[in-house]
Amino acid sequence: MGETDKSGNDPVTGKPLPKGVWYRGPGQYQARKMVDGKRLRKTFASSALARRWLSEKRAEVDLRQFKDTSAIDRLPIRQLVERYRDECMAHREADRTGHIPALLDDPVVGVMVGKWMPADVRAFRDRMLADGYAPATVVKRLNLLASIIQHAISEWDIHTVNHASGRVVKRPAGADKKRNRRLSSKTGFNVNSNKTENEQGKTEYERLIGAMLTSCHSDDVWLVRWSIEQACRLAESLSLRWKDIDFEQKTISLERVKNERHREELGDEKRPLTPGARRVLLKKLEEMPEPPSATDKLFSVGNEKAFSVRYGRLTKKAALKDLTFHDLRHEATSRLARYLSNPLDLMRVTGHRDLKSLDRYYQPILAELADKIEEQERLVGMLYEGMEQ
Repeated sequence: MGETDKSGNDPVTGKPLPKGVWYRGPGQYQARKMVDGKRLRKTFASSALARRWLSEKRAEVDLRQFKDTSAIDRLPIRQLVERYRDECMAHREADRTGHIPALLDDPVVGVMVGKWMPADVRAFRDRMLADGYAPATVVKRLNLLASIIQHAISEWDIHTVNHASGRVVKRPAGADKKRNRRLSSKTGFNVNSNKTENEQGKTEYERLIGAMLTSCHSDDVWLVRWSIEQACRLAESLSLRWKDIDFEQKTISLERVKNERHREELGDEKRPLTPGARRVLLKKLEEMPEPPSATDKLFSVGNEKAFSVRYGRLTKKAALKDLTFHDLRHEATSRLARYLSNPLDLMRVTGHRDLKSLDRYYQPILAELADKIEEQERLVGMLYEGMEQ
């Protein structure tokens, strides 16, 4: 059949079509409306749906709530991901080379921004889980997609709904499990272990330092000692230069070289230099053949990736099971918490943004907490006894 006949009737039912609706063929009813000199068109399966759409558009225009979505109906999510990668992710190399390519390889980026639904995001989530990705990786990629869409809404005036938000699509269970790896203070090995006699009776800290001392890079051991005392992230530690350390004021200046936009907004971040980290640096200066220049790096260990590979090999050699370098930040945070009872003070040292993030890194030794409670009870008991006398 052709388009609507001259009488304006529906060729299927013979009844008059609503004003602004044209019959284009079986199951194709096109609604047309002029808004601000621009013609809007949309095709529906029935004239009733086309009439409802026209009514909604008229109401939006009358209430000044109308938003033209014709542009995003032809805009694939892929373009938003690529633009975000090029404009906003210069400082996030891991995401640029890992998570962004994974997004671009998935069918979800082929969906048009004006037509995508929560079902598209759920399908993306389920495909990743079916491919064997860990829940934490799936959550990371879902949150990255949600961040891209939210940025497009707030900064690029893309009028859409953020279906990737955690409030819309449920995240897989088990992704928020905290790591609780600490350096054990226990010594000795199982009698059936294959450790050498030199390793017998050593704590994990002693074995870690011993392994780092065998590295071809002499600064590896200093970086590990520093990290256990100061709780800096690896990228932060590798960006530090001697001019960033103020021994008199006992502060560290972090230039945030990995996030230029953040540095422009917040300025240089300063953190307290812990006594343990200060002792590590002073000892390092004593052992250096000549004083370093202000612009020399604090730790000369090569690039971050090369160090991470070396660290993994050395910890494996020392039989330190499942001990990542980032676990040293957990270790340092938990040690510092013994002396800083106010979590806000602890956040100033570690550089965490909020208490939720800090909680993920604080892994106390439960026996120490029990001992602390027992000590407090003892002191309170002594106080009451003194009052009674």
